[in-house]
Amino acid sequence: MKFTDGVDKSLLPKNILILNGRKKWETLVEFCLQYDINFKMFEVSEGDKFNVSEKLEPYITFLPGEQYYNPQYYIDTLDFEPEYILNCRDDFSGTTLEYKLSIHYKTKTQFDERALNFFTSKKEQDRVCKLMNIPTLGEGSIDDKIIVKLDKGYGGGTHYKVIDKKDYIPKENDFTQRYIDYECTIMQHVLIDNDGEYHIYNYSMGKFGDDNVVSNNIAYLYLYPWVDFAEEDIAIVEEFYRKLKDHITVKNRILLVEFSKERKTGKLHFQELNSRPSGEFELGTFDWNIGKFNTLVDLFTNNVEDEIDYYQQRLEIYFDNVFNNELFGWGTYDGLKIENLPYSRKIKTWNTKHK
Repeated sequence: MKFTDGVDKSLLPKNILILNGRKKWETLVEFCLQYDINFKMFEVSEGDKFNVSEKLEPYITFLPGEQYYNPQYYIDTLDFEPEYILNCRDDFSGTTLEYKLSIHYKTKTQFDERALNFFTSKKEQDRVCKLMNIPTLGEGSIDDKIIVKLDKGYGGGTHYKVIDKKDYIPKENDFTQRYIDYECTIMQHVLIDNDGEYHIYNYSMGKFGDDNVVSNNIAYLYLYPWVDFAEEDIAIVEEFYRKLKDHITVKNRILLVEFSKERKTGKLHFQELNSRPSGEFELGTFDWNIGKFNTLVDLFTNNVEDEIDYYQQRLEIYFDNVFNNELFGWGTYDGLKIENLPYSRKIKTWNTKHK
């Protein structure tokens, strides 16, 4: 069920500022319309419109970049004071805009300057994790192949590549990581509440397919939710959030965080934190389409249940449309197979108040 019955309307915000008209926010707009929440939505008029939602275009105000990224434009033109600012692009310019407006309007969605730097720089994420003694893939490489990403900028699963180290020519905004033989990726779908506590709803597993799933092609599969991870790996993930909570201050935010497990050594490494919901958020892939909860409802009512009832498991397979120079499993939607599997399980959530 997309929106559960019995939502306490007195807990919901009256005004929301939505930055970006991305597909991810389709459910958010539907929620606002259903519960009579006033909102304004803005998007940049030029540049890449790949993920701009046609469904949302009637609600979007398109602005040239010089206006969109200027906080004073909103201060001068908005006819309400937003209680929440929701932004699904985690590039430096967009997140800085959100940061400045959140301070001005004293919104419930708050984060400090340390969090701004952490959200928008993969080098900073790597540095902080090393300070916290959390294993990372590391900047640089000791192997023949390296991962090249943007340090600051919007990736969205596409702006990275795997190349031979000897062929790499450094660029100013590059961030490089060690390329490993992946056993799997472990993704966490996370909500930070009004008290700054981190809640892990569930884990997802991503891995390259084998002959039991697909054959004779490069394929990558994801399963949501997934619980069969090693206890020592989950302990590293939980320790990451406990320590991160003490390093940065964040309130009322949805995150997607990824760790990678190395096949040869069995070690788990922090890969990256995305300060926004995952792709397919509009489809309920990680919440209402598989379990009896809705992340947006929990965000606005400041409540995450201790246990969630899941009624199906989602399997996604990217077949041989995986991008040739990436080797991570992301691909185009043309060859994506989606299947909802029978599943019945109660899964406990976790938060940073747990010892």
